Amino acid sequence: MTHDQVSGWASLIDKYGIVPIFAIVSFGLLMFIMRKILKGELVPREFLTKVEQQRDDAVKQLGATTQAVEQVTIAVNNLKRDEARRG
Repeated sequence: MTHDQVSGWASLIDKYGIVPIFAIVSFGLLMFIMRKILKGELVPREFLTKVEQQRDDAVKQLGATTQAVEQVTIAVNNLKRDEARRG
């Protein structure tokens, strides 16, 4: 950085304070990192693909488990209804 750039930053800090300047710089850095992650440049593509496949498998397994639990719940509710009718 040159002396002129440093004095430019110093004048902005004097005018607005350090917190807004730091927030703007942090936001820019966060956007840069997120763009790298989304493009697959920060995390290798094969790792990202592997994780997405594992996530999809987990969602399928969760769906099957949820369906089984729902069937048991329906059966239990039917039994309770039958017992209530008998009295």
